[in-house]
Amino acid sequence: MENRKKAEFKWNTLYRVMNYFVIILIIAQFVTSYHLSLYIILSLAALLILGLLDSIDHHRFKENKGRHLFDAVILVFYTVLTYI
Repeated sequence: MENRKKAEFKWNTLYRVMNYFVIILIIAQFVTSYHLSLYIILSLAALLILGLLDSIDHHRFKENKGRHLFDAVILVFYTVLTYI
């Protein structure tokens, strides 16, 4: 029998990449004339979900509660400022 290892997915790495992507989108919105608000909101929501998946995967939800709260506040704050 072969001893197969379960492929581990690096949620933390994807979370960091998504952080950079959100920053690039925000800068692009100010530099270009394109309306990227929906993409930024969807990226912020994905960032929150990735952070939660990383915490659940590593059993560190209580340690990262501040990070999740910050992500949620930024998501709600940006959404309210954009669409009101």
